[in-house]
Amino acid sequence: MGDIVVAITAASYSGNKGAAAMLQSSIKQLHDKYGERLHINLMSVYPGEDRRQSPHDFIEIVPTQPEKLLFVAFPLAILHRIFRWCPPVRKLLEKNKVLKAYKGTDLVIDEAGISFVDSRGFVMNTYAFVCAAVPLLMGVPVVKYSQALGTFKNPYNRFLAKWILPKLKLICARGQGTYDNLKEIGITDNVKLCADGAFTMADSIPISKRVEERCKDDVFYSGKVVGLSVSSVVQKKCRKLGINYPQIMAEFIEYLDGKGYGVLMIANAARINSEKTRNNDLIIGDEIYEAVRDKKNVRWYHEEMDAEEIREYISRCRFLVASRFHAMIGALEKKVPVLLIGWSHKYQEVLDMFGLGQYAADFSGLNIDNLKKSFADFEADEELIRDKLEKNHTAVLDSSYDNIRNIAGILDEIVKERRI
Repeated sequence: MGDIVVAITAASYSGNKGAAAMLQSSIKQLHDKYGERLHINLMSVYPGEDRRQSPHDFIEIVPTQPEKLLFVAFPLAILHRIFRWCPPVRKLLEKNKVLKAYKGTDLVIDEAGISFVDSRGFVMNTYAFVCAAVPLLMGVPVVKYSQALGTFKNPYNRFLAKWILPKLKLICARGQGTYDNLKEIGITDNVKLCADGAFTMADSIPISKRVEERCKDDVFYSGKVVGLSVSSVVQKKCRKLGINYPQIMAEFIEYLDGKGYGVLMIANAARINSEKTRNNDLIIGDEIYEAVRDKKNVRWYHEEMDAEEIREYISRCRFLVASRFHAMIGALEKKVPVLLIGWSHKYQEVLDMFGLGQYAADFSGLNIDNLKKSFADFEADEELIRDKLEKNHTAVLDSSYDNIRNIAGILDEIVKERRI
């Protein structure tokens, strides 16, 4: 029946473990369906780290750092489109590794967690545009895995989105907010509502056993534990507003300690050998941990954990207070009540699927008094929250599976046409 080649862009195993969770979920489901026929080109921004962490031999890591994509592959793809009538020129251009990978690809899955958002600015929105534009220029269809998009008030962002998004085969909108944002700019025909793909990441038995071994030897885990997912992104946004995020988090840990909780700090994005803060919560985590005066009831692992490992630790918490989106997804999947300190509609629209949107707070109003009050209200609502998690869990997971169901339908059509 022939091989099926899928390229995945805007995702990686290393760094942001939310991206890793989506990546692992999509690859497993595709492999379950297509088996040995499946080959993956992972268009990686961290090729060295991803080669070390990739668990499958059917995955080819293609170096696709942003500068290579923007300043090399994109101009070459434009030339490839212009000279598509001239085989010698096309062949020369396809010596570029990115273009060569796309040349042999049946379908591209864009797994950016969020894209074409006004607040992300010129550079990130241009990058989102180019991630889709390069394969489209090569004649390869593109789909967007479940993600948040919009708003589109900024003229430049609106122009990019309205130009390229209608050209995609499918856009999986991660929630009603994203769906409404797309509808506002007239994009509905190729849009389907699908819950985040990370909801359907499978557990790992070896990793679960490893976490179990660590926890059983630590009396900390026999008590009440609150997970605290810290974020370099929220830290950066708070700094711009003069909000001392590390100090507030340290004071909040001490407040929880005073209420009899142990606190497990979680880095849902980590690059163990990097001093850069992008996709790396280890630096801000270290700063918060050092600011806590009594660390007896605090656990902080300065490690780059697997996505499954993070979710396993979250499952051992009574509550999670999260500033990272996919830490929230891990908690919801494990039916752990979660309180959000976030920065976009992407948090609210997912919590709304569980009827829990009121437990998402914007970072801009963050202070220790507000945080204590929010947690006290959240804690008092525990039974109600757990009931809603139980009630909506199955439907949300089924919606998450719709990502690959829809994508596989498109892939099957592509392969059928190729054989004809």
